[in-house]
Amino acid sequence: MLMFKHFLLLASLVFLTFLHLPAQGFLHTSGKAIVNGNGDTVILRGMGLGGWMLQEGYMLQTAEFASAQYQIRDKIEQLIGEADTDAFYDAWLANHVRKIDIDSLKAWGFNSVRLPMHYNLYTLPIEDEPVPGQQTWLSKGFDLTDSLISWCKQNQMYVVLDLHAAPGGQGQDQGISDYDPTKPALWESQANKDKTVALWKRLAERYVDEPWVAGYDLLNETNWNMGGNGPLRSLYGEITDSIRAVDTNHIIFIEGNWFANDFTGLTPPWDNNMVYSPHKYWSYNDKASIQWVLTMRDQYNIPLYFGESGENSNTWFRDAIHLIESHGIGWAWWPMKKIESISGPLSVIKTADYETLLNYWKGSGSTPNSFFARAALMEVTENLKLENCVFQKDVIDAMIRQVRSDESIPFQTHNIPGIIYAPDFDMGLNGSAYFDTDVANYHVSSGSFTAWNNGWIYRNDGVDIEASSDPNSNGFNVGWTAEGEWMQYDIEVANSAVYEIRARLATNGFDGSFHFSADGADITSRRYVPNTGGWQSWQDIIIQDVVLTPEDKKLRFHSDGRDVNISRFEFIEGAATTTIVTDFVSSSTATPKKIQLHLNKPIAGPLPSAPADFQIQISGQILTITDVILDSANPRTVLFTLDETLTSDDVIKISYSGAQIDATDGTTLNNFALKAVENTLPVVHSIPGKVEAEDFITQSGVQLETTSDAGGGQNIGFLDPGDYLDYLINVSQTGTYELGIRTAAESETGTLDIQLIGDNGNISNLGSASFAPTGGWQTWSTTSQTVHLPAGLQTLRMAITGSQFNVNWFDFTFLTSVDDPRQLQQLRVFPNPGTGLFQLEGTVDQPQDIEIQVYSSLGQIVLSDQIRAGGTFQSTLDLSQVPNGAYFVRLQPQQGRVQSLQILKLE
Repeated sequence: MLMFKHFLLLASLVFLTFLHLPAQGFLHTSGKAIVNGNGDTVILRGMGLGGWMLQEGYMLQTAEFASAQYQIRDKIEQLIGEADTDAFYDAWLANHVRKIDIDSLKAWGFNSVRLPMHYNLYTLPIEDEPVPGQQTWLSKGFDLTDSLISWCKQNQMYVVLDLHAAPGGQGQDQGISDYDPTKPALWESQANKDKTVALWKRLAERYVDEPWVAGYDLLNETNWNMGGNGPLRSLYGEITDSIRAVDTNHIIFIEGNWFANDFTGLTPPWDNNMVYSPHKYWSYNDKASIQWVLTMRDQYNIPLYFGESGENSNTWFRDAIHLIESHGIGWAWWPMKKIESISGPLSVIKTADYETLLNYWKGSGSTPNSFFARAALMEVTENLKLENCVFQKDVIDAMIRQVRSDESIPFQTHNIPGIIYAPDFDMGLNGSAYFDTDVANYHVSSGSFTAWNNGWIYRNDGVDIEASSDPNSNGFNVGWTAEGEWMQYDIEVANSAVYEIRARLATNGFDGSFHFSADGADITSRRYVPNTGGWQSWQDIIIQDVVLTPEDKKLRFHSDGRDVNISRFEFIEGAATTTIVTDFVSSSTATPKKIQLHLNKPIAGPLPSAPADFQIQISGQILTITDVILDSANPRTVLFTLDETLTSDDVIKISYSGAQIDATDGTTLNNFALKAVENTLPVVHSIPGKVEAEDFITQSGVQLETTSDAGGGQNIGFLDPGDYLDYLINVSQTGTYELGIRTAAESETGTLDIQLIGDNGNISNLGSASFAPTGGWQTWSTTSQTVHLPAGLQTLRMAITGSQFNVNWFDFTFLTSVDDPRQLQQLRVFPNPGTGLFQLEGTVDQPQDIEIQVYSSLGQIVLSDQIRAGGTFQSTLDLSQVPNGAYFVRLQPQQGRVQSLQILKLE
C-alpha cells in the first residue's frame, strides 16, 4: 500500500513540471484563449475538489440508500446525534483538503483547482432565515475558501469557484446538488434565486482583488426541464449583473443545462469576459466528440474550459486530456479523493468498521451503538488526510506525463534475481507499458459499458487486477487474461546467468499459455498452464534454462491463451550461461518480406555474409534470403529479408545447419531443423470475394463459436451495439458491389453499419444493413444490398448498431464501375450552421423512396422522414426543438448507398 511516505519519492521521478510565474494580473479572455495580464495563453490544468464541501453519495458508497448530502447527514444523525454529527462534519471539512493537498497537486503538475461549493456553508437555507428575504452570512464557507486561496496563492495556482449546490438545488439529480424534492428547488423559488444572486455578489466583493482566483463557475450541471433554457439564461444574466456591479476583473464560466452540455438559449455570450464550460464523460476521444463545442467556440470567438471530466481509465484520461489540450482548452478532473477508488489520485481507505455501518444502512447488518458508529465515522475523517490515503501514482502519470510522452516508465524497478509481482507492470500507454483488449469506458458514445479493470482494485489501467488469496502475492493478482495481452516490467539483472523462472499461476480451465520476452526478443517458448483446480488455487510453473544479462532492461509476460490468474514471477540465479547451448527460441513474421529469429543468448556480430547456413521454406519450397543481420536493438534477434512476398496463410519453416555463429559467451549456435515460424501477417481479403467473419484484424466485444452453416468453421456472435470488427480488404476496382451478409438470429432484428476507416481514423459510412430473425442461432439466411467501394487497400469496419445476431461471412460481388444513376449526388444542407430550420437538397436520376434520419452526436434519432425523389429534390429539416450541437443526416435510398452529412445547430 502506497502511503504518503512512499510518494515523497515521486519528486525523484521524471514528471513534467510547468513554468510557475507570479500572477501577471487577472486571467481574462482574449478571443478564443484565456490569457494572463501579459497576454500569455494559460491552459488551466486542474483537479476538482469534489466531496469536500459537498458530499455525493457515490463517493462515500452510500448512493444505494443516501445519494444527497442531506440524506447522508440524516443517516449519520440517527446513529450518533446532532452534536456528534456536527463534530463529524467539522472534521470532514478540516481534513479533506489541507495545504499538503494543494502542495501535492502543484508537485504533480497541476496549476489550478476547481472548488465545488455548497451554498449552506456560506448562507442559511431560505427555510432557516430569521427574516424571510434577507441573507444571513456564515463564516465557515468563506473561511475555508480563504484558506484554499491562500494555499493556492503560495503555490501560484489558480482557483475556479464553482457553485456545485445552489440554494434549493439546481437539478433533479439529488446527489450532484443536494436537492431535496420536499422543498422548493432553485427553479421553483424566487427566494432561492435571490439568495443565489446575492451569494455570488458577496463572493465577488470578497475576491474582487484576488488574481489567483481564475473566475466564477456560476452553476454546476443544471439538470432541469426548462424548454429553451430561458430560466437558466435569465438567472445567469442576473448573477452576471450582480458580479459585474462589484467585480469586472474575473472570468465568468457558463455551463449548459443537462449536465453542462445543452447551451440552447445561452448563446451568444452576454459578457466580454466569459468562458463556456462543457463537461466530458465516457465519450470517444476524437475530434468529432467535441466538434460541437469547437464550432460554438469558433462562431462566437469565446474560450472553452472542460470544467469536469474523469471517472474513467488511465487510457481515457490520457487520450481526453491530449485531445482537449491539442485544441488549446483547459480542464479540471473529477475528483481528487473518493473512498476505495482507483480512478482518482487519492483513494480513501475503507475500514472494516465503516463497512459495518454501510451494511447496517443497507439493511443487512445489526444496529451499531452510537460509540461504535462515532468512532467508525471519525476514523473515516482521519483517513481523509492525504498522508493516510492510498496514492495512485499511475493516475497522475497518465494525466500529466503520458499526455506528452509515449514512453513507458517503471512502476517500480525489479531486481533479478528476485520477485516480480504481476500487478507492478510499467506505467504508460496501452501498447507501450502493457496491452489489454478493454481499456476504457465509452458508453455515452457506444451505448454499452466496458469495465477496463474488472477487479476494480490497485491500478486504473486496462489490466484486470483483483485481491488475491495467494500468501506469496503482494495482495493482488492479474486476472481475466485474453490472448495477445501482455505486461512489461522494468528490470535490473545483476549477473549474466542461466535463471529458473517460477511463474505463480492459477486457472480453472485448460486454455492458458504464456511466454516471456526481453527487450523485444522471446526468451522462452510457449508454456501451457495446467488446470490448478480454481482461480485462487496457486501453482508454480517452472521454466528452466532462461538466459538473462545486465543488458536486458524490459521484461514482458505474454498471454498466449486466456483465463489465467497471475500472482508473481520469481527469478532464481543458476549456472553460467556457457553451461547451456545457444539455441532456437522462436521465430515469427515481421513484414510480408521479413522474418525474425529469436535465440536464447545475445549473438556476437557481425554475422557471416552468406546466409546459406539458414534455410526458410514454404511447403517444401525454399525461399531466397537476400539479407541476414543482427537486430541493432537486441542481439538475440536475427532479421531475414526475403525475395518472395509472404501471405497470411503461408506455413513457414526455418532451419540452421552451420557452425559459424557464436553467442557473446563464446558458445556456438546449435543446429535446428524445420522450426515453425509463427505467421502474424494480417489476412488481406481480395474484393470481389468472400470475407469470413472470424478473419478480422481487430475487434471489440465479439466472440467466436463453431458454426453448423454450410462450409463449417466459425461464426461471430454475442454482438451488442458498440461492438465492431475490422477487416483488411484489397479492392480490385472502384465501383458498386453487391454485399451479401450471412446472418442468423433467434428472435431479434440485427443491424450494422458498413464503414471505411481512413488512415487518419476518420470514418466513412458506406451504408447500413438490417437482418430479420431467422428462428435460431444456427439457422442461416443471406441479406444483400449494394455498396460503393474505392479501389486499393482499405480497412473495412462492420459496426454493430442493434440487437444480438450471428454473422458467418460477407460476400462482395462486383456490379459496375460506371456512376450509378441510383446514387444520391450534389447533397448539401443550408444554412449550415443554422438555428433550427435547415434545407436538405440533392439530386438522383432514378425516382425512388429516400429515408431521412437525423442523429444526435450520441446516436439518438431526433428526426425521421421519408420522401419520394427523382431529379433535384429538397426537404425541410426542423431541428428547432432540439439542443444546440452537432447532428448527422443519414440518407438511405431505396437503391444505392447510404450517404451522410453533418449539421451544426447554434443560436
